[in-house]
Amino acid sequence: MSEFPVRADEFVVFDLDGVLVDTQDAENGGIAHVGEMMGLRLDKDQRDELFSGKKMQECFDLMADLSGNAPPQDAMVIARARCEELIGDRIEPIDGVAYALEQLTAAVGERMCVASNSPLAIMRSRLEKAGILHHFGARLFSAYDVDAWKPDPRLFRWAAERCGVTPDECVVVEDSPVGVDAAVAAGMRVLQYTADPATPPHREGALTFPSMRALPRLVRDAHLMAPAATPFAAAAPFGGTS
Repeated sequence: MSEFPVRADEFVVFDLDGVLVDTQDAENGGIAHVGEMMGLRLDKDQRDELFSGKKMQECFDLMADLSGNAPPQDAMVIARARCEELIGDRIEPIDGVAYALEQLTAAVGERMCVASNSPLAIMRSRLEKAGILHHFGARLFSAYDVDAWKPDPRLFRWAAERCGVTPDECVVVEDSPVGVDAAVAAGMRVLQYTADPATPPHREGALTFPSMRALPRLVRDAHLMAPAATPFAAAAPFGGTS
């Protein structure tokens, strides 16, 4: 039994990288490896600023603009291979995630999913390496399946639709500004994880928190939250034409 009873209509949507597992440095390192092949050397701060939360092709385009050189033809394959080398065989969940997922699974059962800009095979592999895939089963949703990447809200809306829930039932756990914007535009409440307690919310109405161990309590109390202020005009519902 969970220590934090949650309303029966709450549904929790997790981002992957930076929320459940910490692979962002490896992702950025893989992309930066391609950048070095293009004659561009970036330090960690520059990588974080340029790459975090973005589609990989966008990162290659940015580096092409900065370096004046085109990426190699197989840039994505090279970047992903380098990323997997950096990750290795085992991924540690974000500190406190194992506890949070145990509590939330006890509280909401299968009313949880993961929605990520990463390809589905990578999502499944990373969750499995971290030992937390069993909390989500097949409820994994990739931007590649809808051809829409955060901050576009269609990924979150599609995940909710596939799980048979409405946006106002969803509480999204995100860390990146583009993810927060996507959740807000989808009409969902947002809990923004940040390891630095001094970091302000990216969007008015989003609630920041510095420890994953606090997440079950925050989800329990999420019915008190209003949706955050929409950053841009909401897109048409998934499948719409405008």
